Amino acid sequence: MRPDEAVIDEAAQWLALLQSGEAGTAERAAFEAWRGADPRHQQVIEQMGGGLNLLRNPSLRSVPRGSLLHSLNAPSSRRRFISGSLSVLGIALLAGLLGRRYGWLPEAGELSTGTGERRDFTLADGSALTLNARSRVVPLFDSQQRLLALRSGELLVDVAKEPTRPFVVETEHGRMRALGTKFLVQYSEEATRLVMLHSQVEVVTTGGARQVVQAGESLLFNGAGLLSLERSNGQESAWVQGRLEVRDRPLREVIDSLRRYRRGILHLSSYVADLRLSGLYPLDDSDRTLQLLERSLPIRVTWHNPYWVSIDARL
Repeated sequence: MRPDEAVIDEAAQWLALLQSGEAGTAERAAFEAWRGADPRHQQVIEQMGGGLNLLRNPSLRSVPRGSLLHSLNAPSSRRRFISGSLSVLGIALLAGLLGRRYGWLPEAGELSTGTGERRDFTLADGSALTLNARSRVVPLFDSQQRLLALRSGELLVDVAKEPTRPFVVETEHGRMRALGTKFLVQYSEEATRLVMLHSQVEVVTTGGARQVVQAGESLLFNGAGLLSLERSNGQESAWVQGRLEVRDRPLREVIDSLRRYRRGILHLSSYVADLRLSGLYPLDDSDRTLQLLERSLPIRVTWHNPYWVSIDARL
């Protein structure tokens, strides 16, 4: 029996934590408990042996957990994993990453946050930048433009007015160009979401599609084109104050947000992932949020230990 994607995701998260050098005694004990709880868990770890040996190279130690997890959890990597080519996966991941100038290591000038961390920055032009947890961005300013390359996570930027140099936020899906405005960008491998808080921004996808997004609008797009344009719910930037405000959103989106604020494994069963909910939840107290979710939804939250929590349907 081959492991499903959920098990692979969890194994990748454990690998990222153990490789990062951030794991303490309690987290290593939690990993051992997870590994022994299901034969599939042990199967995945054994298959990952080749990749683990490669990653023990001293020059690659203490890689930021978020960067490693971003690479290990790529959909294409999971598909290769499921197809049974685990040893190939480890080599291909490492070779591909090294081939991009250690692209998963911190880049020169990179700004980043860790698990559960939000940070404010003042950029060279005076613009105010806030990064959500587990986010990475590289400022690339020159005489022609002010460019932020968002590698992972989420940012909020209040752009300083400077008519001679446009301000651009870039992801692999496209570019968002502004002169002086305030907006939020959420990046995932599947798509980028732009939420306009003030003024307007022009989006140009990597495929060439264009859209001007006005204040109060939210645009979801990927490299192929524009996916949806809708009114924003006004709550997208609540994370800046440590709140998660949701209105009729699926549980999986809430859990994805909590993962940025929680060390270890937070497993969500596919049977309850699409349950919809609305509410206000504390990001900085994920245990409290999980308790609130359990009270309001037909779910059961099981704390195997502080670093391994499962969410399933209530029996």
